[in-house]
Amino acid sequence: MRKSFKDSLKALEADIQHANTLASDYPGEYGGACLQMRLSYSPCAHIFLFLVQWTDCHLAGALGLLRILIYKAYEDGRTTMSVQERKASLKEFYGIIFPSLIQLQRGITDVEDQKQREICTTKYKRKEEMNKGKLSEIEIEREEECGICMEMNTKVVLPSCNHSLCMNCYKNWRARSQSCPFCRDSLKRVDSGDLWIYTSNSEVVDLPAITKENLRRLFIYIDKLPLLILDSMLVSYDPNFR
Repeated sequence: MRKSFKDSLKALEADIQHANTLASDYPGEYGGACLQMRLSYSPCAHIFLFLVQWTDCHLAGALGLLRILIYKAYEDGRTTMSVQERKASLKEFYGIIFPSLIQLQRGITDVEDQKQREICTTKYKRKEEMNKGKLSEIEIEREEECGICMEMNTKVVLPSCNHSLCMNCYKNWRARSQSCPFCRDSLKRVDSGDLWIYTSNSEVVDLPAITKENLRRLFIYIDKLPLLILDSMLVSYDPNFR
């Protein structure tokens, strides 16, 4: 059942508040300030908003009647609200900004990390034998090779059978087959989220570095959004529009 305009607007406000809470975990990261957002109406919203009251607020967002304003909040209480703000559409908020902040919070969960460790331990337990001198150098190299192209690349581990192959070979194989190239186990219900990536120690980057890079990319994206041009017709969020 489709949400009413008021209900969808409340959900949007809650998501913005949640996004602000997530962003507040990184004080001083956005040009010495904290990233914050607020809901705003376009200057012509009071003229056209009644036309979309029968649907949810996403249609109003698609028409440009609603937008998200992004500003900086400093620890001393100063903000760039109504001074210098970037504007994002609801599509940009839900497509890029909000998911990025959620991903920063979640990262890799303990359950996911444990599952990946178990798969890698089972699949590559012969590496322990390598340290004990039970494998020859040729056998060690073969453990690192892709079973199809024989190259030593980062490998995809299939979730059911735990066979592995490099990402390029997986993409090429999956384009023409829905079964494992080694045991013919079905891959029909396997999507990219089910795959595990096995990397060598030289390819591992520590999580704080990944978080910092993801933050940097998010801020670059925001800084490319258009600046809000203030004028006398600007209408900020007003409860009366409900």
